[in-house]
Amino acid sequence: MRNARVVTCLGGFAAYFIVLLARGWNGLDQIPSDPGYEYIKNQTDSGISLLDTTPYAHFDIPLVAAVASFVPIDFRGWVVTLVSSFIWSASALVVFKVLQHTTALRVRSFIGGLLLVTTPWAAQSAIGNYGNIRWPILVAAVTVISAEISHKETRVLPMTLASVATTVSNPLAPLLLIPLIIGVLTLTREHRKHLLIAATPPLVGLIANLLIADSPGYSSKVTAFWSDAGLFWISGQLFPVSMAAAGMAFATQKLREARPQRIFALYLFIIVVFIVVASYQLGGIADRYFVAPSALASIGVLILLNDFHVRRSWATKIVSALLTLVLMVPTVHWFFVFPYLRSGPSWSMQIKLARQQCSNGVIDSFRLITSDGQTMTDPISCREL
Repeated sequence: MRNARVVTCLGGFAAYFIVLLARGWNGLDQIPSDPGYEYIKNQTDSGISLLDTTPYAHFDIPLVAAVASFVPIDFRGWVVTLVSSFIWSASALVVFKVLQHTTALRVRSFIGGLLLVTTPWAAQSAIGNYGNIRWPILVAAVTVISAEISHKETRVLPMTLASVATTVSNPLAPLLLIPLIIGVLTLTREHRKHLLIAATPPLVGLIANLLIADSPGYSSKVTAFWSDAGLFWISGQLFPVSMAAAGMAFATQKLREARPQRIFALYLFIIVVFIVVASYQLGGIADRYFVAPSALASIGVLILLNDFHVRRSWATKIVSALLTLVLMVPTVHWFFVFPYLRSGPSWSMQIKLARQQCSNGVIDSFRLITSDGQTMTDPISCREL
């Protein structure tokens, strides 16, 4: 039995990782233009540092940059991309295992993790970008905590691990307090200690950001759709919250008689709305803010359909088919990474050319082009080769 579980985990992880590699294949040997190469360069120039407070306290980007700093400069594009995909796959695996634990349905649970790694709106700047690994981590954490509270299990270890991982990576970690507070108000006294322990990391993180972070948000942000905003941007901003609102309407029907799965979905929909509002306040309209809401809303719909399937199998099949069609269109259309993540020359080839010029005495420093094909790094000394 234990071996079967290990095989399931490894198989699920491998499947998610392969999907991510397929999506970002053309951008594997790239340094993303945002956050760029400077995080990695600082790790090599000033020593390893795992904390940054600009514009908020976080450990995720410095950690990946620190890992990349240990390998030769030629391979750093590969490393940051593969480590980022590893974290995405691990987050999808967490979603898979949580759904399997709560529904006992392996195939549907696998699809839940797949909904994260195939999120269409991740194609612009998230897939393989070590600056955006905070969003799959948030999805996994919200799924863990919502499942624990809705099923009245409140296991302290998974909830605490989820809240810690989110707190050290995402400024929206305080949103985890929403289901935790609901749990404190609705569950019995024996569960409250676990909920309070899990609530401590995001609460501490919120206080720390208020005290030490450089800025409460991004100073420059777009708050309204521009004249030629296409379907990608409009749908990414509006579709997840619309799906969550519709899901809430269905999930709240006869709420007192609702099964735990429907409560689980309801928590996800509620948090989607809060994420959309908080993200808009933090940075306006930006593709990085589309990832978590779209994944969580889709996972919530999957859980809700599974709950309705018990009593209305024929209706569920029809709705499932329609929703699959709706989701497949953008998934196929926006599957592969966009030019922002793949337009630059390969990082390793640029290093090779720079090394040749340095060895010939032509230059004493060089600048490299990052993933968008335009943005360049700060000057890098030939000594670093």
